[in-house]
Amino acid sequence: MTAYLSEKIRILSFFSMVLVVFLHGQLISISSGYVLWVQQFVTGELTRIAVPLFFAISGYLFFQNFSKPLIPFFQKKIQKRIYTLLIPYLFWSIFGIVSVYVMQQILPDSSFPLKDLIANYDIQEILYAIFIQPVGTYQLWFLRDLFILVIFSPVIYWGIKHIRIIFLLGLFFLWINGIQYFVNIESIFFFTVGAYIALRYKDCLEANHLCPFVYYLLVCAWVVFCGVLAYYKLGYSYHCLGILLGIIVVWYSYDGVYSYLNRIKKLQEISTYSFFIYVAHEPLLTGIKKILLSISNSSSMILIIYFFAPLITIFICLIIGKFFRMRIPKVYHIISGGR
Repeated sequence: MTAYLSEKIRILSFFSMVLVVFLHGQLISISSGYVLWVQQFVTGELTRIAVPLFFAISGYLFFQNFSKPLIPFFQKKIQKRIYTLLIPYLFWSIFGIVSVYVMQQILPDSSFPLKDLIANYDIQEILYAIFIQPVGTYQLWFLRDLFILVIFSPVIYWGIKHIRIIFLLGLFFLWINGIQYFVNIESIFFFTVGAYIALRYKDCLEANHLCPFVYYLLVCAWVVFCGVLAYYKLGYSYHCLGILLGIIVVWYSYDGVYSYLNRIKKLQEISTYSFFIYVAHEPLLTGIKKILLSISNSSSMILIIYFFAPLITIFICLIIGKFFRMRIPKVYHIISGGR
């Protein structure tokens, strides 16, 4: 992998993480009018490219240095993901359920979306919350699905090698028709897209591709398309096309703004905290939203909270992450998966 592509993946991963925080910052259930439309436009459409892009990048990184024999390759990759995915997942999952328990004890009238108080959970429900469906840190479903995909990566490799484009088109058909299983079909499809590119079209990612005019045209087309989707509330398949268009736009637009981003030295530093911000932003974001909403829940205030609560959350996560990295680097290394 070239230095340019490595930096591109790192910056776009950080950009995607910011989108995820804004996605989780939505207050759609208590919004109406223009405030509702703004959130449907940003959260419902623009930010939806973040997780698919994460999975595509993850699939590419998993297979980008593919080599034979197969068994040692997959064994080494899976062992590494135990430290980079599974251990952080378990830590933050336990952290999430403990945090929610503490909040429920401090604020007994808390309106967290849980059927029962954590204090009333039996051992089976606690284990389910830790290993399958995280409480508080619900964003960890991404790590859960990603680790499952890593386990089944030999199957994905077999499909790409023997069924080729038909395998990819089959997953695309399942995704665009909303057919879901335990592991989100969107996760499987985009992880496979990344793997397919790494195994068959690696060279196409290595350099700049388009002229600046095309970048601007693509961005405008994507933004307009998302606006139409948010306004007319078109079907799920159109939403999927918006995600595909958005990923293409973001990936190639980076080439057009690279020279500007390269001058922002601080961006290089904070982008290294992408994973930490991702795993740590909830339940912090929920807490910040609840505190701000207790001050006022007027339409204008809801819109202000929608944009500022994620920014405050990211800022706090950066401070905490930097403190951990400087003061207790061994702990930070473990909970951030060595990143």
